[in-house]
Amino acid sequence: MKSKYLFLSLFFALILITGCVKKKEQSGEAESVGPKATNVSEISDFEKRTDIAPNFSWKDKDGKVVSFDTFRGKVTLVNFWATWCGPCKRELPDLIALSKEMESKGVKVIGISTDRGSNVIDDVKSFVAQAGITYQIVISNEDLEEAYGNIRVIPTTFLIDADGKIAETIVGGRTKEQFAEAINALLK
Repeated sequence: MKSKYLFLSLFFALILITGCVKKKEQSGEAESVGPKATNVSEISDFEKRTDIAPNFSWKDKDGKVVSFDTFRGKVTLVNFWATWCGPCKRELPDLIALSKEMESKGVKVIGISTDRGSNVIDDVKSFVAQAGITYQIVISNEDLEEAYGNIRVIPTTFLIDADGKIAETIVGGRTKEQFAEAINALLK
């Protein structure tokens, strides 16, 4: 019986250390003051698929609709995160640096914010501007999260190969070096 409690205690400690359990609703208490990012958009459409990564669309800063499928042929890192998640915030500088360093290799990084609330767009735009996130951020919805396997812990990152298949699922925070190693293995 003692070992059962020890196992459960270790399991929950591991979850707390490596990731955040997703909040259902954000109350909107974050302030929406300051500059707003132009690389944040809501999902405009999505398609669940069984053999390759889900396709979804968003509007870019110019209002043009962009589809995830336009990244086919490139390795893509898709990172589910939230503004309130400590481990997510810790890995953001590494993801920002990685997106810049891997751009010349054709690697794309997309952040999928799982934030909720009545001011979610403004809240995420303010956070993204303050954090200096330069890669595309898309506001998630439950359909997209379900299509990616029902995201429950964040950060959760998917590495999508050039054929559009999910090559690796990473639950919990990682370093730039760990992400780079996994991406470089897909580039070979």
